[in-house]
Amino acid sequence: MSGQERRARRDLAYRVAAHDGLPHPVQVSAAAALEAIDQGLDAERAEAAMRDLGLTVFGSRRGR
Repeated sequence: MSGQERRARRDLAYRVAAHDGLPHPVQVSAAAALEAIDQGLDAERAEAAMRDLGLTVFGSRRGR
């Protein structure tokens, strides 16, 4: 993952994690994505965490 892509993913995950109006599972998933991106050692782990974040967001939207 390029540095630019890492920064974009991190910015998105940070905004989601910090948004008070979001369901707690979405915030937790975003925080996990931030941790994976910040560690930067395993691109596959970071990609999986972002994918999980997307699925968590999707799941929370379906439950409305």
